Amino acid sequence: MKIVVIRHGQTKANVINNGKTAFYTGALNNELTDLTEEGKSQARRLTNNKFIRDIQKVYSSDLNRSIETAKLAKPGYKVYTCKELRERSLGIFEGKQEKDLLNSKEYKKYILDDKFNKYRADFIQKAPEGENYTEVSKRCMDFLKTLDFSEDKTIGVFSHLIATRCLFFDMFNIPKEKIFKLKIEHCIPYVIEGKDINNLKLISHNLDDMFME
Repeated sequence: MKIVVIRHGQTKANVINNGKTAFYTGALNNELTDLTEEGKSQARRLTNNKFIRDIQKVYSSDLNRSIETAKLAKPGYKVYTCKELRERSLGIFEGKQEKDLLNSKEYKKYILDDKFNKYRADFIQKAPEGENYTEVSKRCMDFLKTLDFSEDKTIGVFSHLIATRCLFFDMFNIPKEKIFKLKIEHCIPYVIEGKDINNLKLISHNLDDMFME
């Protein structure tokens, strides 16, 4: 089996965050997390990619930005949505900005206190009512266990930044301290091949080159 993993196209929230405003997106699913025109263009350009053309079955997170990317990349194909592939939840922080937390007596510790402020990149800490990497990794593994790796087919998996990191963590046993630096770009196909969940290989990229300094 070949698994082609794709992070959704650019969203409005991505643009806000690239402008240095700390906007908490998580599993938010509204107009702020819709694809921008550039995000839609990124997804459409995937139709010309060989790995994308080879996809026979399409899976996606159940969040709109991932579904739209999948539909634009594989027009005419049925998209099977899976909650297991959705982005890591930031709980009650979703839709808020860092300044909102700093102005809150109850939540400013999530910015200022080391016992709480690693919740965006940690296997233990998490936002109130949100998820940590351990929980996302578990549900991503639950998805992987539904696949029959002995099948001679190519599937597409459209997902998100943290969920894709957790898929890689599950598939390649990446050390916990490194997974937070794994760079996953918008609408870039990452191709994995193997006949066993415990013996998979990334064939489209050199994994060692994918970690940020």
